[in-house]
Amino acid sequence: MLWLITDVDTEFDCVRFSGKPRYTGDPGLTEGVPHLLEFFDKFGLKATFHIQEQSDPEQSILLRYPQVYDSVQKSGQEISVHVHTKEADYETRKFEITAAVNRLREQGYDILTFKAGWYFSNESTIEILEELGIKYDCSPLKNSVVGSVRWYDMPDSPYNPSYNDITKIGNAKILMIPITNTRLGITVHENRYYEPELMRRGTEALAAVAEEMSEPVILYFTTHSWKPIETDGSGFRDWEVERRNEFFSFLSNYKVESLTVSEAGKRWQESNYKPYFLNLPDLLGTYRSIFNPLRHFWLVKNVLSRLYTVKYYISGEP
Repeated sequence: MLWLITDVDTEFDCVRFSGKPRYTGDPGLTEGVPHLLEFFDKFGLKATFHIQEQSDPEQSILLRYPQVYDSVQKSGQEISVHVHTKEADYETRKFEITAAVNRLREQGYDILTFKAGWYFSNESTIEILEELGIKYDCSPLKNSVVGSVRWYDMPDSPYNPSYNDITKIGNAKILMIPITNTRLGITVHENRYYEPELMRRGTEALAAVAEEMSEPVILYFTTHSWKPIETDGSGFRDWEVERRNEFFSFLSNYKVESLTVSEAGKRWQESNYKPYFLNLPDLLGTYRSIFNPLRHFWLVKNVLSRLYTVKYYISGEP
């Protein structure tokens, strides 16, 4: 079985520029979201929109752009909560996440899914999400390091984490659904000549593994509300739109079941599937220069990622 999860980090465009907007307004929200909804409808895809909410009303999409929620809900796609916070401590994260979830629930939105801004989740986060009744967290970005968390040795499948180490299997109630596409290159990231081939190779690798598994294998495609928009806000990025269309046209050659995050999580739990680890190729590294450290996965995983966590402890920035 091959499950497809498609999601959209739906956030203020200033996040794209590290908090410093380069243009007035949020075309990612006003133009990007309707464009993506139309795209998903064209291909018959289910999608989860992780929509940014913060305690600050000025950073609330619900209060500033309520039409985003209206359009996503009308389309039948899933609404999830997306909170950005660089602070790792329990109290700060509880304040931000609780304010966001409560604001949505007060307006009648039944929120079951969470995704951390910058993929910055931790042990405090899962405790808070459980207190709020959130069931699914798709923050883990496999084969990356964010803050003090090294997302390398985690499963390649959904799993219940440990309260002591979020990357390990444990007894927490919340289900982590990791994003496993990073080293496989299944993402529209930059206008690189090799990306279409890389995305096809990544899909082929997952499909081949899925044929041998009794549990479902998840192909995760993630994007952002602002990604289809030019960096100067002048219109759509033709290459990004073309590449996304090309990829999903290619994907139609495979038997793939499209699910929202909560649908995949519920099916996983009801079927009592067990977490697993996969031996997947480092396809992205093969397109790097031999002199680029990112080409050498062992070096990145075992040395550079650990140096990054040291940098985090010194600077406090994820």
